[in-house]
Amino acid sequence: MPSRSVQRDLALLRLVAQGVVGSRRAAPAVAVQRLLCLQAQDYRSGLASLLARGAAGVAEVEATFDAGTVVRAWPLRGTLHLVGANDLGWLRQLLAPRELAAAAAREARLGITTRLLDQAEHVAVELLSGSGPSSRAELTAAWQARGIDTADQRGYHLIWHLTQTGTLCFGPVRKGQQLLVLADRWIPASAVPARGDALGTVARRYFDSHGPATSADLARWANLTVADTQAAVDAARPHLATITVDGVDYLLGPTTQDELATCRKEAAGVVVLPGFDELLFGYRDRTPTLPDDRAAAVFPHANGSPSPTVLVGGQVVATWKRPAKRSTGAVEITPLVPISPSVKRAAEAKASAVA
Repeated sequence: MPSRSVQRDLALLRLVAQGVVGSRRAAPAVAVQRLLCLQAQDYRSGLASLLARGAAGVAEVEATFDAGTVVRAWPLRGTLHLVGANDLGWLRQLLAPRELAAAAAREARLGITTRLLDQAEHVAVELLSGSGPSSRAELTAAWQARGIDTADQRGYHLIWHLTQTGTLCFGPVRKGQQLLVLADRWIPASAVPARGDALGTVARRYFDSHGPATSADLARWANLTVADTQAAVDAARPHLATITVDGVDYLLGPTTQDELATCRKEAAGVVVLPGFDELLFGYRDRTPTLPDDRAAAVFPHANGSPSPTVLVGGQVVATWKRPAKRSTGAVEITPLVPISPSVKRAAEAKASAVA
C-alpha cells in the first residue's frame, strides 16, 4: 500500500481533477461534461455535488436540466448519473448491452417479459408524447391503468430498461423533481463513434477528470471487461500522464499535477461533499480519500445511504448531517479523527451552503 504521504498526494490530485478545487470548478454543464458522468443516485445529492464543483446555486443546476444540456440516466453500473445530453447516446450504445444482458436474470425473476417491455414502452411513448414531461409516479400510474404491474420494483426496472434502450431519460424539473422525457425528442442526435474510439474516449475522459486512477478503477467505474479495459487504456495512454506507485501505474490528465501546484493550499483545506459523491464512488480503490479505518463510519450499512463527508488534506476526517428542520436546525459534524475548532466551524459553514 502507498505510504501515507503518497496516499495524501493522490487524494489531493483527485480533488483537482474532479473540479472540487482549483481552476476546474465550473458551471453545471461544464462540470458534468468534463467528468463524463457524475454520480447522482440521489437527486438532492447530485445537486450538492455540482454545488461543490462550482455551481452558483440549485436554480442554476436545475436550469441546466430544463435547458436539456444535462440529463440523468443510468449510463454506468446500473446507477443514476448526471451526463451531458450529447454524451448519453454513444455511452448507451457502448455500455448498455452489457448492463441489459446482466439484467436478464432479474427480469425473469420479476416476470418481466419481452412482450411486457414492449407494452410498457408503448404506454410510455403514448403518455410522454401527449402530456409531455411526466413524473415517475405519473408514468407508473399510466402503466397500472393499462394493467402493467409495477409492484416489487417492477416499475423502477421498467424505467431503467427503457433508459438503457434509448427511450427515456430524466430531463426538466417540476417542484424539485426531475421528470421523464422521450430521449430522442429531448436530446439532439449526435454522432456515434466506432467502438474502439468510444472506449478510448471513455478512458481518456475518465482519467483526465478522475486521475490519478488505475485501470482497475476504470474497469469498475464503467463496468468494462478485461479486454475492453485494456483496449481503452492503450488508446488513451498517449494522451495522459503516469505516476507509478509501488509498481502500479496511476493515469491522470497531463495538466493535473501542475494545477495542484497552483492550488495546493485550497486542496489541503476544508472540503465538504454529499454522501453519494463521485469522489468516493468513482473508484474501485477509494482509500486515498477514505482510509480504511474510517470507511465504516461513512458506509454504516451495506445497502444504505452513505454519510456526507468533511475532508481535510484531501482525506475524510468527519461526517456531517443535515438539520431535521433546514430553517432552524444546525448542521451536525461528527469527527472521525481529532479536528480543530476552526476546521469544525469551516465545515459547518460549508455544509450549510449545500445542505
